[in-house]
Amino acid sequence: MFKSFNCLLILLTILLFSCQSKVDFFSKKPVDRIETHNEPAIPEEINGMILIPGGWFAMGSKQKADERPVHKVYVKSFYLDKYEVTVEEYRRFCVATGRRMPIQPFWNSDNHPVVNVSWYDARAYAKWAGKRLPTEAEWEYAARAGGKNLSYPLKVERAYIKSYGNIADFSLFQKEYRRTVLNNYEDGFPYTSPVGYFPPNPFGIYDLEGNVLEWCADWYDSHYYSQSPAENPTGPAKGNYKVIRGGSWNRSGEYLRTTFRTWYPPQCTFNFLGFRCAMDVEVVQQQKKSSPYLTDLN
Repeated sequence: MFKSFNCLLILLTILLFSCQSKVDFFSKKPVDRIETHNEPAIPEEINGMILIPGGWFAMGSKQKADERPVHKVYVKSFYLDKYEVTVEEYRRFCVATGRRMPIQPFWNSDNHPVVNVSWYDARAYAKWAGKRLPTEAEWEYAARAGGKNLSYPLKVERAYIKSYGNIADFSLFQKEYRRTVLNNYEDGFPYTSPVGYFPPNPFGIYDLEGNVLEWCADWYDSHYYSQSPAENPTGPAKGNYKVIRGGSWNRSGEYLRTTFRTWYPPQCTFNFLGFRCAMDVEVVQQQKKSSPYLTDLN
């Protein structure tokens, strides 16, 4: 009987251990779901900038030669201006620095995106504001809401829906008959519109598909995608042209695609070309240390 009691005790011990093991196992997260990133907690929006969470995505497309090959890219977390830089904001920069304010078209109001600025002008403003210009990879990653397979920033396969954005439409055609515009579409603005007038993309960024084209930090190279580094690419070391991204009030069709690339010499200025700024997470962290109430300034 003593032997039977020992066997029963051993069996109960094994069962108890087994049950405890199952409880421990199912109470833990699967290994592949454990959050392993070490980035500190940071605000999702600060001073008109949206936090773009980093990640991998397939950059490029098969549409045009300079968009190929589609290649895997990692973009670290960064902040991006919610809106394009406005006339009013740029004027404050000019007043503060003694820089000459570029002549704006008669139709461009203070809350419209500033135009007629060169890449050098845009870079100077960004530096003055404690920011920088976004890289081409950052711009596309943000426009595609974290690398989703979005042909257009607002989750539509073709840019034919009402209130999609400020692009080349019938209102422009009425002003300038030579323009090629999107058929059966009218956004109400022949030229620029107030920033943020049209819906944002899933990340909360406005006017990525229209209003004005935007300068990026990178030099342009039509073959760069075939030799781009996998992590945080910043473009070629040198070149003759700077990357331009986005749509504008005078463009439609394929020019609005999130992967579409174009370029201009950095000294050029146009009434359909502006910019927005980016900022490194590390810079925001440093600012938070020096100003604990920074996150309350949204």
